Amino acid sequence: MKKITNEKLFDWFRDNRGEFDAVVFDIDGVLLLNHRVTPGSKEFLNYLRGNDIPYSLLTNDGCNSPEEKISHLLADGLRFETEEIISCGHGLEALALEPGAKDKPYYVMGSLGEPCYAETAGLKVIRDVEKIHECGGVIIGERRFDWQLTINAAVNFFRVNPSAGLIVPNPDFYFPVGHGNIELAPGAIALMIRDILATQKINIQPRYLGKPYQVIYEINHRHLETRSRRSIPKNRVLMVGDSMLSDIPGAVDFGYRSALMLSGITKLENLDLFERQPDYIFNAIG
Repeated sequence: MKKITNEKLFDWFRDNRGEFDAVVFDIDGVLLLNHRVTPGSKEFLNYLRGNDIPYSLLTNDGCNSPEEKISHLLADGLRFETEEIISCGHGLEALALEPGAKDKPYYVMGSLGEPCYAETAGLKVIRDVEKIHECGGVIIGERRFDWQLTINAAVNFFRVNPSAGLIVPNPDFYFPVGHGNIELAPGAIALMIRDILATQKINIQPRYLGKPYQVIYEINHRHLETRSRRSIPKNRVLMVGDSMLSDIPGAVDFGYRSALMLSGITKLENLDLFERQPDYIFNAIG
């Protein structure tokens, strides 16, 4: 691990441009902080565009489609194309390619964006909890929904169908909501369902799709290579993130080089708590 806390990421990248073929960004805590563009982000992105260096935004936001996401980013001051957004929801594309995945619909808890990631991937979905028995599995979406109704329905569904899939595009357990508070995220709901079923000796293992799990990095890398029309060695890709629970371990496991931004949720004094360490550390982009 190389601790570079006094140098700006953008300056450092320009000095080391020959080592990298692509850059992957997390969004919140890296490019944006409290819906404000972080210093140097626009300049860094313009540099990448001007030098034809491919990049992508890799996010665990599974409740906003790429179309919705670029609209929100534009409102915050950043302009992107839909093909530059890779979401945990895109992991459903891999699920849809598996044998039998399209035989039955999936019950969706909450939202998977508009248009829906599952439907865009070619999966059939049901949102009427009264029809959950017709489904081949459950996908945990995001945003607010009736937890008591849907979690009870999901638990009883798996009691009858213990081999069905519990699909979790966004593995995050929580997200910050301001004033030091947090709100539970889909990963926490999956653990709740799993642990309730475990008390009845029913073993359900949630299938996670987003960071830090490898499926989303594989999809992201294919998109980078497709857009650049060439093969890109993994060790020549820089992942820029602020999370030691998702961005950094996922990048390390996949073979990307990783840069931790201290502008987000991770503090320097907490780094020793984590097994997988970043290659580089920066206080700011610019």
